[in-house]
Amino acid sequence: MLHRNAIRAYQQAEQDFYVDGADSHGLVEILYRELVSALERAEKAIEAKDYAERAQETTRALTILYVLGSSLDFTKGGDVANSLAQFYEWARLNVIEAGRVTSAERLATVRKSVLEIAEAWHTIGARVD
Repeated sequence: MLHRNAIRAYQQAEQDFYVDGADSHGLVEILYRELVSALERAEKAIEAKDYAERAQETTRALTILYVLGSSLDFTKGGDVANSLAQFYEWARLNVIEAGRVTSAERLATVRKSVLEIAEAWHTIGARVD
């Protein structure tokens, strides 16, 4: 247990370092990366029957989805913001259902979809730089 706490402390320090130097586009990239990681850890926790870890990681994923959804600018974003809002809601509902029925497959589906969005977001950032 102490080992797990030490790893989490290191990961938090590393995350704080990245967040401090990131612009708004970079912050969204960090959120996507953390969301994918949380979903992956939740999948592994389900497979290992570690339900406390599954609960922690699905809660983390849901929190990140909330932050992503609440950061949308519908005035400037128009149809893109609306599409992302619908996607985040779909992802949120699937994460909740995956937790309810303990489905690693459902979490994997959400994770793969988030990866596609994250890759597109990264491509947009690369064009702007």
